[in-house]
Amino acid sequence: MVRDHLLMRGFMDGYRWEGDEDDYEFVHGISTRNKEGGDQDVEDLGHDQDVEDPGDDHDHNVGDPGPDDEEDQDGGHHEDEDDGPSSMDWVQDPYLQELLLKQTSNARAAAREKAKMDQLEVDAVTPLYEGCRPEDTRLKVTLMALHEGNDINLYMGLLKEELATLWDAPANTWDAAAEEYFPMRAALLTTVHDFLGYGYVAGQVVHGFNACVRCMDDTTYRQLDRDPGSSKTVFMGHRRWLRDEDPWRKRKDLFDGQDEPRRRPRTRSGEQIDELLKNWNECPPPGKKRKAPEPLLKVWKTRSVFWDLPYWKILRVPHSLDVMHITKNVCESLLGTLLNMPERTKDGPKARGHAKRAKGKKAKIDCPPACFTLSQKEIEQFFDCLLGVKLPYGYAGKISRYLDKAKQRFSGMKSHDCHVLMTQILPVAIRGIMDAHVRETLFGLCNFFDVISRKSVGVRQLRRLQEEIVVILCELEMYFPPAFFDVMVHLLVHIVEDIIQWGRRSCTA
Repeated sequence: MVRDHLLMRGFMDGYRWEGDEDDYEFVHGISTRNKEGGDQDVEDLGHDQDVEDPGDDHDHNVGDPGPDDEEDQDGGHHEDEDDGPSSMDWVQDPYLQELLLKQTSNARAAAREKAKMDQLEVDAVTPLYEGCRPEDTRLKVTLMALHEGNDINLYMGLLKEELATLWDAPANTWDAAAEEYFPMRAALLTTVHDFLGYGYVAGQVVHGFNACVRCMDDTTYRQLDRDPGSSKTVFMGHRRWLRDEDPWRKRKDLFDGQDEPRRRPRTRSGEQIDELLKNWNECPPPGKKRKAPEPLLKVWKTRSVFWDLPYWKILRVPHSLDVMHITKNVCESLLGTLLNMPERTKDGPKARGHAKRAKGKKAKIDCPPACFTLSQKEIEQFFDCLLGVKLPYGYAGKISRYLDKAKQRFSGMKSHDCHVLMTQILPVAIRGIMDAHVRETLFGLCNFFDVISRKSVGVRQLRRLQEEIVVILCELEMYFPPAFFDVMVHLLVHIVEDIIQWGRRSCTA
């Protein structure tokens, strides 16, 4: 592929081929030898004129100057006088032929232009993806993107039209059990994206004060003070999900210095959201990027094209959370904080100052070891345990590839590696280290990720798990600094609700 781009569509005019003949044949499909090993005419690239092999019997590189033309070199490619006109025979339009002749000074450049035109012809008849409408070709969508901009609704609009056709014009299908025909419709029940993709497809805000896509405009947020040098927005207040009579609601000394009388945020139904978006007069139309209006309720940036589907507003969870993406982010934040990695840790003098000011105490700059801080001996024990794990072939990535014991850091973990680490390895690695109450909380967090990834989970077990994750998040608020609670940690409180609505598969990419 690389050689094809360098040679067929070379990076400069007059570039001379310096490879051997086998590579030239591999790239261009041109054989320079016959089956008996004798010499054979080489077809020059870009025109039909044959180039005779020099009189000697030695093999030489295609494009190397012969003994009679060493003084007549034009950048390594010798051209005859009629190379230009003959190289344009494949162009039928005289105007286009004249235009290309002005821009192509030699046969090699003409060959590149021919390859581009051939690719355009292929793109003009190739569907955008397998199964889409024949009129939605690659060239059509590319031109539409260049003309209209990079709005995601333009591309999703093509999918929306097909989904609407599958719903409005059902296929007459034979039911073998009932022995009769029935109209079969197709519908899109939910989508799964990473968090940034969620914002693009759903048209919602995924950053700032209302970054939670479930709490929406009732998100509990807190912007850290700018005085210590941070303006990060964190999402705490998980006591809202506790029962009304829970004593932790009034334990302001353990949390942010305030009682928590509020209940959990109310979830808007699809009909309510559809009504809001229909009445939004300032909703930006799809197309080129224009001056964006103020988001509706500081939640919706635009109206997704999927709301045009007749059944979209009755779906309970049209956009599901990606559990693997959330697991990876939580795992990296947790390990970075436990190992005190400078580029990943959520702890430090600034974070300690935020925690003390939240509880109404005077902030100090010192940073003594916290309950979750691992000593040097515990870190070595932690790494020895991780590096000693032997996994079956293909089960997960080799741990030694992304853990560096000498530098006491990790890097390059994939989502599946983080999933295996959180659900199976981390509970074993932290046994006997750190404070017991923090260890028990992390055990519960790992068990949460393990349960939601099982093939079969009962509804009663999921409801108990929802109560457990609320308690776990509240305990983490007591132990960890506020900077630890980004939106990924907060989304843990909503995962079980999605699973109950649609099942585990809807939350797995």
